[in-house]
Amino acid sequence: MKKYLLIGFFFIGAITMLIMSLHFFQHEISGILKYKDISSSALYRLCFKSHILFGIIAIFTGPTQFLTRLRIERLNLHKRLGYVYFFSVLFSSVMGLIAAQFAMGGIVSTIGFSVLSVFWFTSAILAIHTIRKKDIRTHKKWMYVNYGLTFAAITQRTLLLIPLFLDIKFISIYRLSAWAPWILNTMVALYLFKKSEPKVS
Repeated sequence: MKKYLLIGFFFIGAITMLIMSLHFFQHEISGILKYKDISSSALYRLCFKSHILFGIIAIFTGPTQFLTRLRIERLNLHKRLGYVYFFSVLFSSVMGLIAAQFAMGGIVSTIGFSVLSVFWFTSAILAIHTIRKKDIRTHKKWMYVNYGLTFAAITQRTLLLIPLFLDIKFISIYRLSAWAPWILNTMVALYLFKKSEPKVS
């Protein structure tokens, strides 16, 4: 029961992320892009919006990989959704790494988002590699970590709401958001993985 509540929470987060990101596709330059000189570059906008688009696809398809019933009763569908998820993560992480080089907040933000992109890409590769070796337990562990990194996009957006309620400079929170969400989510993901392991009596 708790597992399905958590998956429901993931889907709610995904829907929220979709709603918050729609404006990027309704206007050529909107939101945070208004404050970046690089936004005048069509190539940068393509990378930035591709990162968001495929990230949203990953956020939506990721929770399906944790549905035990789907994996047992519809294995082929589970695999197809898994491929959609992984390719979305791989593409979004590469685009995110490019966009990170022009992040607001200078070197602190750039390094934080760059490390996230590399870790996100690498953990996806490790998840694919381990399932091909039939190492289900390690695959499961990397899937927990990888989706935690995927969900960091929502944790970051939540963190960025703080300046709306407290007298804190946005750029300070933005720099923090380049690090705190994915570090926190990784810790939570590893905790949830450990909790999901069968207890040895």
